[in-house]
Amino acid sequence: MRRLQDVGEHVWIRRWLRRLGAGPGILIGPGDDAAVVRTRGRPFALTTDTLVEGVHFRRAWLDARALGRRVFAVNASDLAAMGAAPRFALLAVEAPPRIRVADLDGVTAGFAAAARRAGAQLVGGNVSRAPRLALTAFLVGEATTRSPTRAGARAGDALYVTGTLGATAAAVRALRAGRRGRLPPIPDRVRAGRMLARVANAMIDVSDGLVQDLGHVCRASGVDAEVELAALPVAGACRRALGAAAASFAAVGGEDYELLVSVPPRRLAALRRLVPALGCRLSRIGRVVAGRGTVHLHDLAGREVELARRGFDHFAR
Repeated sequence: MRRLQDVGEHVWIRRWLRRLGAGPGILIGPGDDAAVVRTRGRPFALTTDTLVEGVHFRRAWLDARALGRRVFAVNASDLAAMGAAPRFALLAVEAPPRIRVADLDGVTAGFAAAARRAGAQLVGGNVSRAPRLALTAFLVGEATTRSPTRAGARAGDALYVTGTLGATAAAVRALRAGRRGRLPPIPDRVRAGRMLARVANAMIDVSDGLVQDLGHVCRASGVDAEVELAALPVAGACRRALGAAAASFAAVGGEDYELLVSVPPRRLAALRRLVPALGCRLSRIGRVVAGRGTVHLHDLAGREVELARRGFDHFAR
């Protein structure tokens, strides 16, 4: 009998996605960063995600309020990738009995404050006993009439990414090595996501590493992608920590929560007009080509680069 660690997170998810069909009111079903449903004529985006102590964070790495803000931001990033803006939120807390009430108050206060800043409200949740702290958020977002999916990329599209890559992965690397530091905050890309949705063929947030998440787009779209390592917008902290290996490290590090966008040639002029209002950096990193779901990385000489790992998988060995 196969175990989850034998199969891996993403293979298991893809197997279940084939079993789940669409139904009335479902505009975009499972398989993207968020589902999009329609009720009373209005589209809404729905998403959920969990942060588990010892897997996604250690409490020594950030204070309680920062952890609450992070839980909200992780979920808001999924909505941003669908061109949606958060409006309502639920927070489910699994906590060990000996956790300090002040810490739990801080997590909830940080989450609620982050929701308010994003134009959303915390409207409920749940608390349960557990051996370690785990936080699950569910967000309802207001979707636009055009929600880009992972399956929309086409050969000839240009590939862009917002912000910079590698800062959080470099911070985690240092913290695990016993050096002092904090996790950098997750960027707010809701505004950028709503604007990029106007021109994108496909969009996804970079949570498990750029190569891993671009691979999801390629498989869903039935295409390949070519990425230039030298074009990646590597964060300064990552370059200082990794030196010549920084770009390869940033390509798979994960926890960036930036937006990866596929834009067709006919919309590039419109994209250039949007850039000044995005509120963040936007870098062209490669292109979409014909293929069957593979991401190809190239160095400055045009040689294909093979990486030891392609990104994060909860259960892969």
